Amino acid sequence: MPYRHAWLFIAALIATSVFAFWRSYVGVLATAPIGFHIHGVTATLWMLLLLAQSWTPHRGQLAVHRLVGRATFVAIPLFAAGAMAVLHSMAAGTIGGNPFYALWGVKLSMLDALAFGAVLYAAAMALRHRRQVRLHAGWMLSTALPLISPVLGRVFNQTVPGMIIRGPQDFPVFGGGVQLANLVAGLIALWLWRRDPRHGRPWLVALAVIIAQIVAFQLIPAGEPWRSAFGALAAPPLPLLLALGLALGAASVWMGWTTPADRRKAQPAAA
Repeated sequence: MPYRHAWLFIAALIATSVFAFWRSYVGVLATAPIGFHIHGVTATLWMLLLLAQSWTPHRGQLAVHRLVGRATFVAIPLFAAGAMAVLHSMAAGTIGGNPFYALWGVKLSMLDALAFGAVLYAAAMALRHRRQVRLHAGWMLSTALPLISPVLGRVFNQTVPGMIIRGPQDFPVFGGGVQLANLVAGLIALWLWRRDPRHGRPWLVALAVIIAQIVAFQLIPAGEPWRSAFGALAAPPLPLLLALGLALGAASVWMGWTTPADRRKAQPAAA
């Protein structure tokens, strides 16, 4: 089975996320916006699903692997709803005077939108290629790459001299941490593609998305009219955006499941 040790990477990413988001979310749960809670729960569920999916086939637990894989039909719509929820909260902060989001909300929204689309596409492709083991595994694991940037970026902003944020006066250095984290994520995607170019399309797509994120984050201006356009996302009621996310996630997994893959290179079923 491919990517035998990927579960270690996912476990480390989950653990690092606690440290990365401690100051902005985990340590202030009582005051965090509801959108952050929804996103935090749904994204964690997806990462735990990836952890189980990566662990079980290498322990001979293929039946459990397939059972957990079917949870994708629920987990991806929930993840999509959580992504819409956090965008709603970020938009509210951007137009509501939050000093951090006033500076970075628009740029972060571009990163999140690209990551959101990448995860839905990769999940659909994983289901489409569920009988092609290396492609299936690659597409599934590539959904973890969009988490590297927000996690490592915040780690860099807490540990790397010159990028450390101690208060609002340091918010301008946040972008450096984000771009450095994007560079790390891009190098990982490039390395994984170079290891197996024949089955490397998931990582090549992930690399293209990361490059688009780097360019968008650098070039999209943070001021008007972009702030007003992004702020408009705060206007609809949260339940409406949650429903939209659920619908987009459901459409993604349904299309992936029902679209036939090229079976000429099919391998034994993985999920």
